[in-house]
Amino acid sequence: MSFHELNAEQQAAVLADEKRVLVLAGAGSGKTRTLVERVAHLVKNGVSGYEIVCTTFTRAAAGEMRARLEARIGREARKVTVSTFHGLGLGLLKRYGQHIGLRYGNLTVYTPLETDIMLRHRGEMLGMYKDGKWAKPGKRALDAFMAAVERGEDETLKDSPFAPLRTTFEAACRQNNALPYYGLIHGLVQLAEAGKVREFTSWKYLLVDEVQDLDRMQWRALDAMLEHTEGSELYAVGDISQSIYGFRGAVPEHLQSLINAGALTVYELRSNYRSSPAIVAAANDLIRHNTSHRVLEMQAMRETEGILHCLAKLGEADSAVLANMIAKWRGPTPPVVLCRNNRMLDKLSEELTARDVSHKRIGKRTSALHSPLFVKAHAVLKCFVNPHDETAFLLAHEGLGVDAAEYAQLRVAAVERGKSGFEVFRENLPVERLETMPSEDDATANALEWFASGGYLFDPADGDSQSFLDWLGDYISEHPLDTIADYLDWLALVDVQDEMPGRDEEPAILLMTCHASKGLEFPCVIIAGCNESVLPGKQAVAAEKKGDTAAIEDERRLMYVAVTRARDTLILAVRPEDDERSSRFLAELGM
Repeated sequence: MSFHELNAEQQAAVLADEKRVLVLAGAGSGKTRTLVERVAHLVKNGVSGYEIVCTTFTRAAAGEMRARLEARIGREARKVTVSTFHGLGLGLLKRYGQHIGLRYGNLTVYTPLETDIMLRHRGEMLGMYKDGKWAKPGKRALDAFMAAVERGEDETLKDSPFAPLRTTFEAACRQNNALPYYGLIHGLVQLAEAGKVREFTSWKYLLVDEVQDLDRMQWRALDAMLEHTEGSELYAVGDISQSIYGFRGAVPEHLQSLINAGALTVYELRSNYRSSPAIVAAANDLIRHNTSHRVLEMQAMRETEGILHCLAKLGEADSAVLANMIAKWRGPTPPVVLCRNNRMLDKLSEELTARDVSHKRIGKRTSALHSPLFVKAHAVLKCFVNPHDETAFLLAHEGLGVDAAEYAQLRVAAVERGKSGFEVFRENLPVERLETMPSEDDATANALEWFASGGYLFDPADGDSQSFLDWLGDYISEHPLDTIADYLDWLALVDVQDEMPGRDEEPAILLMTCHASKGLEFPCVIIAGCNESVLPGKQAVAAEKKGDTAAIEDERRLMYVAVTRARDTLILAVRPEDDERSSRFLAELGM
């Protein structure tokens, strides 16, 4: 690949010499190629790979970018940091977390279930959680408070009745050398704003993919890294029309405000090489109904016309009808079905299973990671890697053969001796049992052997232990040399797209949510549930009736993302219920 193989838009973006650049890249416009060529351009002009950091939205996207960089610039690509924002936080906090109150070395990242357990235990200590219930103002208010904590809204939280709970929760996290998932970004912000990222890295050129999906804390981290680095450069790539993670805290309006203020030099990639002209035209017609942000009018570069079709009123059992259609599919490649919610996907998966139609439900295995079966088993591994983690030991002690009375004694002894409960437990084990117990540097395969041989006592009430053993076995087959610590780092950053089939696997019928499809593309896409109250969702429709149109614009962006996943064939399926009329988006698509 050389620069002359880029189109004029891409060449202009790659060769940009401004210090703060935004590349507005429409769907299918070659944004990853542009990012890779930008890195190649920097390296060609004397920049060391150690000075370059590329952030992506998913780990799968990071892997794709790294592979392309290696193909493009060879060994120099190994010096380039390619990661998600959460991955940057994890890596830096393991090495430099002592500067913000953590211990050096391995730390653990809590799942939502572990975070909830910690909050409840802290709440019990403060008298805020009794008899399995949160005292007034209640659980809903606590959830809103923790969401505000995650967004970094510290100034508005000081007078909250939950402020003491937050204080003791965060103190316990530091004691355990652990963080909730959002803590990876908060820790990155702390390090960046203290100038530590600049002190401990050579990063100067920051390339950010999917910049429209950054939340406020990620923007804070980015701004701090740029501010503390002399001569720093920001090269951001994204498309506000594809911002679909507002529910996770993404703030596309912040990016739009930077554009309006002239803080970024904007380049545009409008040429769509992915989709047929009919699909591109429909997508353009749809997204121009959004008026709150800058919208790119895409230009179709392919000549093949493709197929754009609407299946209206499937029948009373719409999942069954759709499953029958898929079962009889005779196209050159299997279809991919996108739905607004998981409930619809589960129903369709059941129908396909009943017809013995092979398919893959993307997201099913990732959801299992939050079940008690997986959380408890992983807690044992967290104890091996980070023996300071009292929450992990609380979850794991029964599986380690420690009953309630012994656990209480261990906790008292731990306090008296200034150690953790797991450290005291391990010191009291017979030598022969201790020798069989894995450690952080052992291969994950050793952990699997220990689990399978009865080293851990699975609780039958939590489900079939074989599903966990199979999961761990699948991981080992793909990462045979990884240690337990490596596995837990991978697990902390797991994403639904990690379930996508590999390049060498046969194409399969895939079922996934519209959100999970972000950044992907497929020959044939079926969007199911194209109804009002489904897509757009009920809450967005209700908000519109009160005069708030922002949620409808969010939903339109989601539909736009789903539509632009299709290369050749796009089928829109409408459910028949009388109270769920066809989605307004169908008319906006020209259907």
